[in-house]
Amino acid sequence: MIRFALIVASTLGFLLTAAMGNLMVPLLRSLQNRNRPAQTQQAPGPDRPENADPELERPAQPPTMGGLCLMVGVLAAVGVGWTAACVAEPQLLGAEGLLSTRLLIALFGALLFGGVGLADDIARIRRRSPLGLRRGTRLLLEAGAGAVVLVLLGANGCLAGGMALPGAGYVGLGVLAPLLWEADLVALAESVRITDEMDGLCCGTAFAAMLGLMLCMTVLGWFPLAVLPAALAGALMAFLLWNFPPAKLRLGSVGSLFLAGALGCIPLCIGWPDLALPLGLPYWLEGGMVFLQIVIYKLSHGRKQLFRTAPLHRWMEVRGSGSVQIFYAFCAAALLGAALALQWAKIS
Repeated sequence: MIRFALIVASTLGFLLTAAMGNLMVPLLRSLQNRNRPAQTQQAPGPDRPENADPELERPAQPPTMGGLCLMVGVLAAVGVGWTAACVAEPQLLGAEGLLSTRLLIALFGALLFGGVGLADDIARIRRRSPLGLRRGTRLLLEAGAGAVVLVLLGANGCLAGGMALPGAGYVGLGVLAPLLWEADLVALAESVRITDEMDGLCCGTAFAAMLGLMLCMTVLGWFPLAVLPAALAGALMAFLLWNFPPAKLRLGSVGSLFLAGALGCIPLCIGWPDLALPLGLPYWLEGGMVFLQIVIYKLSHGRKQLFRTAPLHRWMEVRGSGSVQIFYAFCAAALLGAALALQWAKIS
């Protein structure tokens, strides 16, 4: 019956997200046409070339819309899927394993990170700036969201005190564990946010990661809680219909940070935070490249750069790769990370 709940969650996530996307895309197109700058109606002249592309002159769509559609679809799908699972097996609501508590904390953590992304998108819209919140403010909010998740897990006795390493067994970290999980959540959030700069990257890689996470939870005995990644996988599959390059609907910071929160909090809530390392492989490549670029630039006092450009998808773009090629390359990396995570779960 749990399998039926997973099917319900993924199917409902797909259908709800697809329905909202069908409604949102023409609505956004209508708003863009209505708010088109007056210069697109002017005759060609020195300030407007004759071959100017009107599509490039339209105002950008509100970046929050796609992410909010995804979040609503996932929330509804998880609610229905978990209710179906609990009706079939009422013991899931009991204290054994604190399954309901773990699920709610993981979902709440993802929503907290999504809230940080929403603040970033609102700042970008109101200030007419592509940068959104200041870096320090954003990092502080992400750290606060991660701290709330850790406190909730610790208060319920669900916080992992170590990590399982292949070949080494379980390694306890003591008081360093919460600090490591906090740094992991913030670093993952920043890395995932970077991938939303290019159409399809964040959505496609997250879809592969959620499939891998669902399989890992099955192997590790957390099958009932796989309803959350199942709902996310279904919603992402539907969202990819409009997010595949060239994208008609974007996740924005709210959607990308919501996915980052889910990818970081779900493994943490089942006591396997180390799974976020292989599952987030394409994101770590993105964020790691930016981190190294910044470090080398600072150490050389602005005289040297390690890479021609960063992050990885921009580096590939400069070297001549198209957006579709980059999308497939990142999805391949995400599938590799999912396979590594599954093997990690089997041998740990």
